[in-house]
Amino acid sequence: MFIFFISVIFVGLVYLALAFLINKDNARYLLAGYNTMGEEERKKFPIDNYLIFFKKFFYRMAIFTFISSIILYLSFEEEMAIMLWAIFQIVPYFYFIYKSLKY
Repeated sequence: MFIFFISVIFVGLVYLALAFLINKDNARYLLAGYNTMGEEERKKFPIDNYLIFFKKFFYRMAIFTFISSIILYLSFEEEMAIMLWAIFQIVPYFYFIYKSLKY
């Protein structure tokens, strides 16, 4: 179970790093899709609004990662908790992709 919690902490920290480290200045280098746009397309893209959404999503994912791991660990056997936690990490990305399409 130690490895599970190390994984949870690592994933949570990656989500927090994404939320806090990506900003308007480095987005042109780090955000997929935005970094391949031409200069005119970048001027039209609402990067400020997108970054607000992006940061909120990954901040919430970091919190969700920790909370879901604790609940799953207390509710299920070890193997089931790990599998459910991994699935729970994938599902929110469907929402992220859906909401990102408006930008």
